[in-house]
Amino acid sequence: MTTRARFDDFRTGQAVVLDAPYDEQSAWSLDDVRPLLRAAEQHAMHGAWVAVMVTYEAGPAFDPAQQVHPPVAGLPLAWFCAFHAANHTGLVERSDQPVTVHDLQRRGGWRWYGESVDEIREIIASGSAYQINLTDRLDGVLEGNPADLYARMAAAQRGRYNALIQTDNHVLVSASPELFFEVRGNTVTSRPMKGTIKRSARPDDDETAARQLADSLKDRAENVMITDLLRNDIGRVARIGSVKVPSLLRRERYETVWQLTSTVTGEIDDSLGLVDLFDALFPCGSITGAPKVSAMHHITELEPWPRGVYCGAIGVIRPLQFGEVRPWSTFNVAIRTAVVDTATGALTYGAGGGITADSQPDDENREMEAKSVVLTTDRPEFRLLETMRTAAGAVQHLDEHLERVAASAHHFDFDLDVAHARQLLGRLAADVDEPHRLRLLVARDGTLETTLDPIGDAPTTLAVRLAAAPVDTHSVFMVHKTTLRATYDSLNAANPDVDDVLLHNQEGEVVESCRANVLYRLGDRWFTPPLSSGGLAGVARRALLEAGEIRERTLFVKEMGAIDQLQLVSALRGRRDATAVAPA
Repeated sequence: MTTRARFDDFRTGQAVVLDAPYDEQSAWSLDDVRPLLRAAEQHAMHGAWVAVMVTYEAGPAFDPAQQVHPPVAGLPLAWFCAFHAANHTGLVERSDQPVTVHDLQRRGGWRWYGESVDEIREIIASGSAYQINLTDRLDGVLEGNPADLYARMAAAQRGRYNALIQTDNHVLVSASPELFFEVRGNTVTSRPMKGTIKRSARPDDDETAARQLADSLKDRAENVMITDLLRNDIGRVARIGSVKVPSLLRRERYETVWQLTSTVTGEIDDSLGLVDLFDALFPCGSITGAPKVSAMHHITELEPWPRGVYCGAIGVIRPLQFGEVRPWSTFNVAIRTAVVDTATGALTYGAGGGITADSQPDDENREMEAKSVVLTTDRPEFRLLETMRTAAGAVQHLDEHLERVAASAHHFDFDLDVAHARQLLGRLAADVDEPHRLRLLVARDGTLETTLDPIGDAPTTLAVRLAAAPVDTHSVFMVHKTTLRATYDSLNAANPDVDDVLLHNQEGEVVESCRANVLYRLGDRWFTPPLSSGGLAGVARRALLEAGEIRERTLFVKEMGAIDQLQLVSALRGRRDATAVAPA
């Protein structure tokens, strides 16, 4: 395999691909690590693009007091590859070929991790550390192209510091959202990331999760401790009085998690080079704990395996430009990072978190697993979808439809101009008097597409059937209306003799149908399943609730035979009676 590298920034939409290297070097001993970094920087000083990798076990090359395990067999402590030119291109895209991670198993496991959390709390109580970063490994086998795994992981995380490095023996797949350091001109910037909570599918619940993270004393303390450590590290090389924290405890939204991030900057002298920065900063304090040397000593005692590339750094050094004193360099903290053996497909992935005196074993286990979701998340490109009814030259419930699609745009970080969408929809609806179906599609970049069609005839009483198996109501695509409708399409295709299919969740609760919300009558009262059962927050359903015509009440599948009347409701068709049909 020809060595190549690429770096994708999903926040700016910029990517660079490096091909056809003219020099490649590896450091297999600690004595070789610092000379290798000097050589990498010299290549950039002479006009090259350079991809660099430094493993966690290279730490003692910069500070002999750091304690680590022997390095991963077959993996150099540090490596670089130099390229004459770079191809500036669009963001990475997946091919049509399948990619799967099989037999994924935690190396330490839930019990080991929890017991280690308790042990760390005792260490902290003894006074030898304030925080220790504990990590576990996941081992599996990759079936497919590692480049496709990278495209999938990068799209699932949508962070700034993604990197793919392909060599003869290993492929490094990094979807890291965390900046270790960037040096541009005389300014060095680091963005430590500590504090994590899993995102929720429903917008209200997701915002609650974000507030919980922002208000968490444990997570705030964890972040502040590491920010202070980074201030001290940067202060070792920065000019006196130049170290600043322009951003503290900022919430950042990623596809699968919320993170707390802070920013530390400092100004350095012209004489300092890349090795000086690694001497002061490596490894990043966010993946060690504080104090760094003491935390690393305890990590080596607690974790019985080397970390390798995980918790090291992967970066790119750009060619020196006219008038600059040093090349522009960017290095990530190699988290959300997998290493794939090119010969066997064996895959290793690491995840973990900072443990403080307030940490709870089960909470830390859940955080560790939340950070691993990116490895298996398969989220193809999609668009937001909103279907509306027009009548008498206007869109019915326009405000509510726009509010819902705007909430989804916020959740997925789509660039939606609501005012522009309102004008477009209003203009289209004004051209027709008879009822029409108006469909709005929103792309991630904010591009809008619409269709306007007459509403055709439809039955007034619907035949419906309960789905044969429950649906995953934890899926984000069950509570946001998008073009990813495979679940609904497959259920409709499997039941061609009925008009719609009723969905139910893992707890035996009725959720909705493939096309509408469910209403049911008990005596003289009408109810609808609560959103906690899953499903879409329908606009027509909302109007009925606000008018007091229906109430929320859980409907269990086993209760279906006891209800007095069943209806489906949608903004397009309104309320229609439904009759449950037995399984085919």
